[in-house]
Amino acid sequence: MAKAKQITVWVESRPGELGRIARALGAAKVNLTGFVCYGFAGESPVRLQVSSPAKARQVLQGLGLRVTEEEVLRLTLPDKPGALGEVARRLGEANVNLEYGYGSIAKGGKKVDVVLGVSDLAAAAQALRGL
Repeated sequence: MAKAKQITVWVESRPGELGRIARALGAAKVNLTGFVCYGFAGESPVRLQVSSPAKARQVLQGLGLRVTEEEVLRLTLPDKPGALGEVARRLGEANVNLEYGYGSIAKGGKKVDVVLGVSDLAAAAQALRGL
């Protein structure tokens, strides 16, 4: 388990915004290692895991976008039933709120990377120690 920097870009929810972000990062040789986006009326978050948070921030601000940065947990879990349930149980018992999460696994993979935004990073790290 590791703490990781996450870049959040705030954009209007309209067609083409993710493409504009991804193309600009690609042109700057910043690799996307994870992302999640969802639309709301008005400004919507696009949460990014990237190879270089500082460079990504610079590129995205250059596009005139509002960018925030926060620490999240990035876990590698086994691809087996109940793995996420154990994480959620431990966080709940530590009174840590899971504010959002995202992850995926490639077909045939053995492990999954999960990114968690939590209310108390230190308590979450303590609760998940030894996983």
